[in-house]
Amino acid sequence: MDGMRSELVFALSEAAGTDVTVDDLKPSPVADIGCPIAFGLAKKNGEDPAKIAEKIAAAIMGCQYVVKAETQGGYINITVDRNKVLKDLLSPEKPAKARPGKVILEHTSVNPTGPIHVGRIRNTIIGDSLARILRHVGHDVQTRYYVNDVGRQVALISLGFEKGLEPDPTLRQRYSKYSQRPDYEMLFTYVVANALAEEDEKFRDEVADFMLRAEASEGDSLAKVTDTAKKGLKGQMEAFTRLGVSFDAFDYESAGLADGSVEEVLKKARASKLYKKTEVGEGLDLAPYGLEKRSGLTVLARADGTSVYLCRDIAYHLKKAGMGERLINVLGEDHKLQAKELSTILDEVFDWQRAIDVVHFSFVSFQGEKFSTRRGDIATVDDLFDDAVAKAGVEVEKRGIGDANTAEMVGIGAVKFHIVKTTPTKQINFSFEDALNFDGETAPYIQYAHARSARLLEKAGAELAAIKGYDTDITEDAEWELILKLSDFLGACEQAAKMLRPDIVASYLIELVQDYGRFYMGCPVMDSPKPIKDRRLLLVAKAKKTVAEGLGLLGIEAPERM
Repeated sequence: MDGMRSELVFALSEAAGTDVTVDDLKPSPVADIGCPIAFGLAKKNGEDPAKIAEKIAAAIMGCQYVVKAETQGGYINITVDRNKVLKDLLSPEKPAKARPGKVILEHTSVNPTGPIHVGRIRNTIIGDSLARILRHVGHDVQTRYYVNDVGRQVALISLGFEKGLEPDPTLRQRYSKYSQRPDYEMLFTYVVANALAEEDEKFRDEVADFMLRAEASEGDSLAKVTDTAKKGLKGQMEAFTRLGVSFDAFDYESAGLADGSVEEVLKKARASKLYKKTEVGEGLDLAPYGLEKRSGLTVLARADGTSVYLCRDIAYHLKKAGMGERLINVLGEDHKLQAKELSTILDEVFDWQRAIDVVHFSFVSFQGEKFSTRRGDIATVDDLFDDAVAKAGVEVEKRGIGDANTAEMVGIGAVKFHIVKTTPTKQINFSFEDALNFDGETAPYIQYAHARSARLLEKAGAELAAIKGYDTDITEDAEWELILKLSDFLGACEQAAKMLRPDIVASYLIELVQDYGRFYMGCPVMDSPKPIKDRRLLLVAKAKKTVAEGLGLLGIEAPERM
């Protein structure tokens, strides 16, 4: 975090003799910035907060940004050098310093057995935003997608394709718009194959035998399931592309069976003092670590010898350890137990002793409906996007602010922002009415501010490019608040990266656009005297750029016209 806030944080930390963070810099009713750090120190050391604050205030006067530091009880009120802050803000930006080590970020990883369900979209949006934010602050990030091409669903679909099972015409009609896409063909085949397996014992046995042969890499069975999964993934990628999401690498579960790494995990587990075998299968007794199971063990392989997902995931993480220095996984809250089992087994059985950062998220309720893949009646992200764009199109046409391309940007952006603006651990009740509100804390509201800035700068024309200098006497509160908020952008990105919370960037954008709105309404730009107009034009350009960058970090487009 370069600039004024980073130097203030450093100066306060030195003066206080403890770590101060950007979160300790608060709004002040009588100055530019307030800091309550003395209260915490006083409680810890049993001293008078007012005296601690006075010492800190005197010590930070050496900071180049501090003009005045006064105390009110234990509260420190800091007045900063506005000219220097403004100059820093409008100076050419420096690229973020590269940070050591590579980050391996795994997210999404939905089963490639059909179109993407709306319930999985939050994982993708959080993961993609985190990758963008981490890169923005200097991290080397590689996004990886773990493809589940091993299991009963893929086996059912593979055999269904092999037998040429005909899909239910009603189902094909329900999804007629996307019926030719591979992931939908997977769904159609799965529903029919699953129904057949429920009524036909012979077919059930074929599926079980096929899974065993795939597990043992016998013949071409493993290659068949991988090819089937690739077909589904190809269709899903069309939805991800529309969402503006891409992945750096795809890793297949089947690789762990083909190269023997899954079997190595089982061998290591069998040699562990935690190993246990029952009629359920074989695995580990993790009760000493608070992970007691009703069956008496955390299963790694079933009674028939086939491995479970956790076993293959262990093998995958052992491989990921060699890919980068830091591992981050984005997982639904329903995977908390499995994530704890994974880390415990890696530490206690494989002596891994390495942290995995897990971003757990709560689920999104879309009008409270529940859908079942088994029946073929699911809510897909394609349905969600189509509805969003259609509803955005109505608003765009009603307001006369764009065309079909604008509707696509607004609709998709509205969905993404409505989901990402909430802290990952909090549940979301998704509402199109709220998401597409042009006057609320939404993407359309932020996108419109960007487009409004674009129009003003277009009106300024050559004047903007010809600016050589500008007036530095800032007298309007709304203008100074905008300058302070614009100066906070990198700090917000740093905080989001540190806490693995993209909602921090979303909240920053909402506050920025609110401050920009007050500036826009209260501080004339084109009608001001030239030195002031020049400064304000530069601030409009900076605000526009910052909004576009912030939206970009969330994977949302910023229209030039609305």
